[in-house]
Amino acid sequence: MSRKKYITIANVLKIAAVAIIIGMGTIAGIFAVAASNLPTWNPQQLSGAKTTFLYDENDQVMAKLHAEENRTEISLDKVPQDLINAVIATEDKEFYKHHGVNLKAIIRAVVYNIQSGDLTAQGASTITQQLARNAFLSLDKRWERKIKEIILAFKLEANYSKDEILTMYLNMIPFGSGAYGVQAAANTYFGKDAGDLNLAECALIAGLPQSPNYYNPFQHYDRAKVRQRIVLNNMVECGFIDQETADNAYETPLVFKKTHDIEAKYGYFIDAVIEEALAILKEKGYKEPDNAIYRDGLRIYTTMDAKLQQHAETVYASSDNFPNQSKNGEQIQSAMVVISHSNGEVKAVMGGRKYEYKRGFNRATDAYRQPGSAIKPLTVYGPALENGFMPFYVLDDSPISYKIGNQIWNPQNYDHKYRGLITMRTAVQWSINTYAVQMLNIIGIRSGYDFGKALGLELIDTPGTNDLGLAPLSLGGLTRGATPLQMAAAYGAFGNGGIYIRPHFIRKIVDADGVEIYEHSPEYHRVMTEETAWLMNSLLQTVCTSGTGTNAKVPGVITAGKTGTSEEYKDSWFCGFTPGYSAAVWMGYDQEHTMYNVYGGGYPAKIFRSMMQKAHEDNNLSPKAMPPDIIKIAVCSKSGKLPSEICPAEQVISEYCLKQCVPSETCDVHQLVTICKESGKIATQYCPETETLAKVKTSANSHDPEKIPAETCDIHTEFNIPETLRNIIKEHTPFSPGSSESDNMKNQAEDQPKQEEKVVNKNKRE
Repeated sequence: MSRKKYITIANVLKIAAVAIIIGMGTIAGIFAVAASNLPTWNPQQLSGAKTTFLYDENDQVMAKLHAEENRTEISLDKVPQDLINAVIATEDKEFYKHHGVNLKAIIRAVVYNIQSGDLTAQGASTITQQLARNAFLSLDKRWERKIKEIILAFKLEANYSKDEILTMYLNMIPFGSGAYGVQAAANTYFGKDAGDLNLAECALIAGLPQSPNYYNPFQHYDRAKVRQRIVLNNMVECGFIDQETADNAYETPLVFKKTHDIEAKYGYFIDAVIEEALAILKEKGYKEPDNAIYRDGLRIYTTMDAKLQQHAETVYASSDNFPNQSKNGEQIQSAMVVISHSNGEVKAVMGGRKYEYKRGFNRATDAYRQPGSAIKPLTVYGPALENGFMPFYVLDDSPISYKIGNQIWNPQNYDHKYRGLITMRTAVQWSINTYAVQMLNIIGIRSGYDFGKALGLELIDTPGTNDLGLAPLSLGGLTRGATPLQMAAAYGAFGNGGIYIRPHFIRKIVDADGVEIYEHSPEYHRVMTEETAWLMNSLLQTVCTSGTGTNAKVPGVITAGKTGTSEEYKDSWFCGFTPGYSAAVWMGYDQEHTMYNVYGGGYPAKIFRSMMQKAHEDNNLSPKAMPPDIIKIAVCSKSGKLPSEICPAEQVISEYCLKQCVPSETCDVHQLVTICKESGKIATQYCPETETLAKVKTSANSHDPEKIPAETCDIHTEFNIPETLRNIIKEHTPFSPGSSESDNMKNQAEDQPKQEEKVVNKNKRE
């Protein structure tokens, strides 16, 4: 080996040695900094926790959240071996072999995280590390916390035996729904002691600690089952059970526990607050937001109106407010949300007729159902007004057909009736489907889609499956649907002068030391002009005063809203607003069974009225003033144009209009026609009694009751009147009974000057 080559190798080794020393020094420094900043070692924290307080809109305590309130100590010998095995197989296979930290797992995790580019993808925390983190750590940066976690894990292992550590872990780890420890989890989910859990139940519970909120079986049963399968497979891999046993356990039905009535006060609102708090804390960097909520002594200030929420729970507790129907033992369910539309604060919420599961399925925030006709103001009439189509715009409510793909679609009205030429106000008032479909086709599907999206609807635009269609946007058959919370917020934009505000349950969060962690800052989005919002308000008031939603009218309060009933009565809605609040009420079966004649204007509208009456007892705000650019004009209800001299008085209406949208044309659909009084058809020269009326000129297939008759009188003809009368008619009329009607009309036109000349000459002689 040459001296030069030897020197090169020596230099490389020196550089490598220096790098290793620097690296080790850096790591040692990081550990030293982390160690110097460790939390105070307090063994009581291995079981203790601080109470979190929830406050209503008036800063009065409405609820307390405390891990100890739903945590029961249990000794290791009382925990079923299946549950111990499931936890070890899933959380820490090497638990009884390492000394608090699994170095191999950490190295694997580091390599994986570097390769994936996500330094937080895997954490490789042992059971001991998880215990340390949950007991002593909360809001730290990821790697600093990880180092502290390792140091505390070694300290735990030095002070406690493996069984003691496992016992503490099983007694304090969060399992979701406010349950801490396996005993509380067993009681919360299955209503039994941990010692009575079967293998299927053990596997489900053991899978929850990784992400209690994500795998919550009350809210996400399918996710929980997927996780249960993973746990069972882990147990097979570790040799705790065989594959057949695992398969049988997976197929074993799970029967969950329901809450007691004493636990139900404000239940749905509290659950919604917790879900929002979890999202906020996660965004703020909390790795264990569940722990923060139940153990860190937070102060959470909510938007809840206690009186209104109590009233909602009273309303939903009475069976008189719901149809007496059931399908396969399942009762009709309902959900409701009330929002202060000026700031987006949710004031009351009901996620079902009875609060049954802590942190369970909340239909008000999580149930996506078909809105039916309640979508029309959001995706048809709102954008139509915004595009200059005024409330007096006329379309023909008659049978229509559209080719969609390879099929012909014939939208029907809910009552299977047609009204002919009608205005937008009439279409909204009586929820006319044919008008909505035609209007959306005129303004454009994209216009309706974008307007609905801006109002917070989760509309879908993906290849193959989307809501970009006449049927979804005009009649409410959406791909996914909408929640009562979304619908209430969307309608709130009409009451709020065209400004949409995302709804929220939390005003601010303060930690145990009084430091403000979060304060809500409303985001205001102008979706439409103030004029459009006012005109829509006017249209929707008609629904409540004399349309499909009269049951929703609040005495003494300006009330606007819209009914909605989906196909086959699977979903019924009433969505609306007053000067102060907006609300949405949904009713239907969880399994989307068909209800019997349950309309949105029935039970849902009555619940809406009850809630709004209560809301306005102490807060009856004045309605927004009419914008100066809106005026009132007279128009013909059959043409949407200025009335002509022959427009019947009863068909001339007063309607609101933007100054720049006043029609410039005069009605041209009314024509004077001579009608036979007896037959109601076009009169002939043989009709003894006739009248001249202003009738509507429209298409042949129109169902307008005032359209010009298509037929000539067939009662009074040449062949069914006496010969003497026939001769008199021949003598005094230019018509020739033997000629065709067209010939007679021609003769009448040709003879008209002669008749006028005779009259003039006669007058001269006289």
